[in-house]
Amino acid sequence: MKVIAKNFLAKMQTMHLALRACFTAAVAIGLSVALSTCRPMPTEPVEANPVTTRGIYVLNEGLFQRNNSTLTFYSLDSSKAITDFFELVNRRTLGDTGNDLLLAGDKLYVLVNVSSKIEVLEARTGRAISTIPLFNGSIARQPRQMILVNGRLFVTCFDGTVCVIDTARRAVIEVIRVGRNPEGIALQNGKLYVANSGGLDFPNYDSTVSVIDPVTMREIKRIPLRINPTTVAADRQGDVYVISRGNYQDVPPRLMIIDSRTDQVKTMLPFDIDHLCIKGDTAYLSRRNAISLFDTRTETFIRENFIEASHFRLLYSIEVDETNGDIYGMDAINYVVRGEVICFDRNGRRKFSFQAGLNPSSMAFLR
Repeated sequence: MKVIAKNFLAKMQTMHLALRACFTAAVAIGLSVALSTCRPMPTEPVEANPVTTRGIYVLNEGLFQRNNSTLTFYSLDSSKAITDFFELVNRRTLGDTGNDLLLAGDKLYVLVNVSSKIEVLEARTGRAISTIPLFNGSIARQPRQMILVNGRLFVTCFDGTVCVIDTARRAVIEVIRVGRNPEGIALQNGKLYVANSGGLDFPNYDSTVSVIDPVTMREIKRIPLRINPTTVAADRQGDVYVISRGNYQDVPPRLMIIDSRTDQVKTMLPFDIDHLCIKGDTAYLSRRNAISLFDTRTETFIRENFIEASHFRLLYSIEVDETNGDIYGMDAINYVVRGEVICFDRNGRRKFSFQAGLNPSSMAFLR
C-alpha cells in the first residue's frame, strides 16, 4: 500500500509476526491491485485420484483479506507441481490466510486463520471431506496453529483459547482459556506448551507460555517469559524452545529454553531468530535469510549460515524431512508474486526447487 501515509506503514511494520500477512498486504496492495480478486475456476479436468505418488503439500498464506490462500502439491516422483491443487480438485477457493498444515493418517488438516476454519481433506486425493468452523457465536476465533494428540486436535486461536477437536466427530469438544493471542503449540513430557503472544495488542504484548494437560484438557499453569513469545518447538532432551520476538524496538528478540521437568526457563540466548524447526537433535534456525544448525544436546551452534542467505530473496519458513534430512526453504520472493520452495540435501547442497503460491509457509510430506 505504497500510497498509504508513512506513519501507518511504520505501525504496520511493528506489528506482530502473527499478522505478517496483514503487513504483506499493506506493502503489497499497490503492486497487486491490478490482479483480480475474482479468479476464474480451473478448467483442466480433475483426475479421480490425482495423488498417487510421494509428494509434498505446501500451504500458501496468500494476502490478508484477499481470500487467496492456496494449497500446492509437488510430486517427488514426477517433479511436477500443481500450484492451486485444492481449487483444482474442489472447484472452490481455500479461504483467507492459511496458517497451518497437518497430515495425520489418511487425512490432511488445513487451518485457515481469517476464514476461521479447518478444512479436512482426503490426503491422497485432496478432496474436501468436511469443514470445521471455529467461531464463538458469530465471532471468528481465528485459529493459528494446531497439533494432534491422541486423536484430538489442539488448536490455538487468537481469541485467547485453545479449541479441542475430536477428529472422529470433527467437532469442538472443549475450549480451554489461555493467554492473549496464543500462537505456537508443542507437546513435551506429556504436556502442551502454548505461546501467548498478545501480538494483536501492540505494544501491550503478553509474556507467558500456558501449560496444558491434554488428558484433562485444562490449563495447569502459566510460565512467565519475555514479551511476545510466538514459536514453540520440543526437542528430544525434554526441553521446549520458545522464540520471544520482543517489541521490534528497544526490547530485542531472544531464544529461550524451558526445562519441561521443572517448567522453568533454564537458558536464554541472545539470538534474533525468524523461524525454528527441530528434527532429531538438530534445531534448524533461520536468521537474516540464512539457515543455521544448532545442537540441542550441547545447546551450541553446529554451523552458522549453513545455507547462505544468497539462496533466498525472502525466506518465509523452513521445514525438514526427517526421513532423509532434506531441508526446505519457503521463499516468499516479494510477497506479491508466487513463491518458491527450494530443497537442499543434508549437506546443504541445492537439489531442486518448485513454484508454490503466494507466501508459502507450511509443509506436509505425503509418503
